[in-house]
Amino acid sequence: MALQQQGAGLLSGIRVLEAASMIMVPSVGAALADYGAQVIKLEPIEGDLNRRGHHIPGMPVHDYEYCFLPDNRGKRSLAIDLKAPEARGILRRLVECADVFLTNHRPKSLEGLGLGWPELQAINPRLVYAHGTGFGDAGDEIDKPGFDSVCYWSRSAMEASLFPTDGWLGSLGYGTGDHPTGMALLSAVLLALLARERSGRGTRVSCSLLASGAWSNSVMIQAKLLGAQFLERRPREDARSFTAVYYRAGDRCLFKMAIVDTRRDWPKVCRAIGRPELAGDPRYATLEERLKEGRMRELVELCDRIFASQPMQYWQRALEEADVPYSVVATFDDVVADKQMAANGVFVEIDDPVLGRVRTVDTPLQIEGHPKVTPTPAPRLGEHTRAILCEIGLGEQEIQSLAERRVVADRAVPSAPIPGPQ
Repeated sequence: MALQQQGAGLLSGIRVLEAASMIMVPSVGAALADYGAQVIKLEPIEGDLNRRGHHIPGMPVHDYEYCFLPDNRGKRSLAIDLKAPEARGILRRLVECADVFLTNHRPKSLEGLGLGWPELQAINPRLVYAHGTGFGDAGDEIDKPGFDSVCYWSRSAMEASLFPTDGWLGSLGYGTGDHPTGMALLSAVLLALLARERSGRGTRVSCSLLASGAWSNSVMIQAKLLGAQFLERRPREDARSFTAVYYRAGDRCLFKMAIVDTRRDWPKVCRAIGRPELAGDPRYATLEERLKEGRMRELVELCDRIFASQPMQYWQRALEEADVPYSVVATFDDVVADKQMAANGVFVEIDDPVLGRVRTVDTPLQIEGHPKVTPTPAPRLGEHTRAILCEIGLGEQEIQSLAERRVVADRAVPSAPIPGPQ
């Protein structure tokens, strides 16, 4: 019994079994597949919920299941009803061959499916078992449903710090807490594989959206842990720093600066705005003077007038020549046309059987001397069911019987292109 091997890559020969939905844990599988690991995605008969993410009210409108694409390209899909008794034997054979098991099922669900760490460790002592959770491994909330919008954003105090909560918040960004948490879980998986090289035994690793959100906001949480005084919010015109607010150039383009070392960077800002004499003006020359009553308001008003006098292209040149950290507040149109992102491989092209040649967002890892494998499209639901079951020793009649009883599903790959923007 041998599963199909992936081509060349740093992780070639590593076999991954993914029983996970949505984004956080599947993003780990995508990163492993990028470096040559063979990833089998176990999907319910109706498919990963993320295949229908584009139907969520407010999401960009398109016929294609675009939410599923970034975190599932490069994988093979086995559609299987994990609750069916006949699935146990299939799972056992797959686990026997696996190096890594990825899951985000809640503990009660894992126990009911026979997919807990003790059960799988008994089958394969070399297995690295990775559990991505909403609320962690202990405490009263471990079996609660969790998504990044609540576990990562809300519980870490980032949402309360950044956004107004008395009206419509807008979107936090689909998966924006899942992806950093997934990269943390990936780190744990790779460390566990290293430990296995040394000990010969696998282990269990985990990461939660709750802990990852706290880590992302750790500086501010540390302040609270030490009893620091938190300052009240102020309106823009009374900002504590004129460099911490947004400005609009003459063409209405929105941008912001990021000044941390104020002693070093204050003269740079003065040069950029064409007012170098302000650097030595006793009213503004030091941070202490600028913090005096009314001074920041004066500077915000001054910068508003100056920045509104020229288009963004002018200010980009001026800020860059003065070495002032800044960024245009990008729209999605800006992002997909970003030359710096393109130069650094942020986007990668794939040949999709439905969409044709399209770009997708690459995983953010680069390892010199170890290029990623050529990316392949996200699988159709159950696209590889029959092939995988054959590889673990099931015969055609047995597979057909399982399909007829909806224990597994074998789906054909659609070939007609889907209309819509690409």
